[in-house]
Amino acid sequence: MRFWFVLLTAIASLWGIEGYNGKSLVLPLSDASGSLIMNERNITVLPHPSNPALGIAIIPTDYHTPPQEIKPKWVSFLGELEIPIDIRTFDYPSEVLIVESSKVTPPAEALQRIADEKSEAEKIYNTITPTRYWNKPFIYPMESNITSLYGSARTYNGVLKSYHGGVDFRARTPLPILATNDGVVMLVKDRYYAGGTVIIDHGEGIYSCYFHMSQFDVKVGENVQRGQTIGLTGATGRITGPHLHFGLMVLGLQSDPLHLIDQINALFPKELNETLTLR
Repeated sequence: MRFWFVLLTAIASLWGIEGYNGKSLVLPLSDASGSLIMNERNITVLPHPSNPALGIAIIPTDYHTPPQEIKPKWVSFLGELEIPIDIRTFDYPSEVLIVESSKVTPPAEALQRIADEKSEAEKIYNTITPTRYWNKPFIYPMESNITSLYGSARTYNGVLKSYHGGVDFRARTPLPILATNDGVVMLVKDRYYAGGTVIIDHGEGIYSCYFHMSQFDVKVGENVQRGQTIGLTGATGRITGPHLHFGLMVLGLQSDPLHLIDQINALFPKELNETLTLR
């Protein structure tokens, strides 16, 4: 076991590890014990999903993080290991969108609703359920063209308002939306910006988000299985046309969902990954 600890030390020191703003880094470790000590948080080392002898740590990086080197310290029964990670700036695209004016400058009567919905969602995202609900690769929520990628700087009606916190799947007519993996439904609600929303807790700080839905087929507290239909796509909330917005939250931070799915699924045997992942 100590051999692998020493090997990881050599790899980290010789080649280093790279990460990017807005993208979570899935770091394989030689043991599923201890935690990574960072400036703002401690990240628990989790069991590897397909090899119980190993561990993983999922390190989210905020979209607005500038280029820098971070040095989380892995503390376990084997000892302590500082892991240098070079955080780089990813070249995200930009988009110009035209939407209903009230979705850019909300009327005064909508402001409290918007604030309450934001607070409600943040409370969910910042709750870490210790149970892991999933044990298989993640799938995409639907098979369709992706029309907008994660991280795009978004200008609405001539005003730069935000960056895109997920990916958009084309859905010109209502289409079934599938749960990306097993979990528990935490929110089913019509929201001002996100429209019809479902949020699923997958455990260990990972949540999936489905926005702009026209129909709900699940309810809060329900256990859902990977591939289960949770509702239909729609054109609710702040939209330019019917589509599904799909996102993943990790330890309270938005993360590029396709990038994270690729990293998690790479932890599984190739034949299982190819068979069980919608691509």
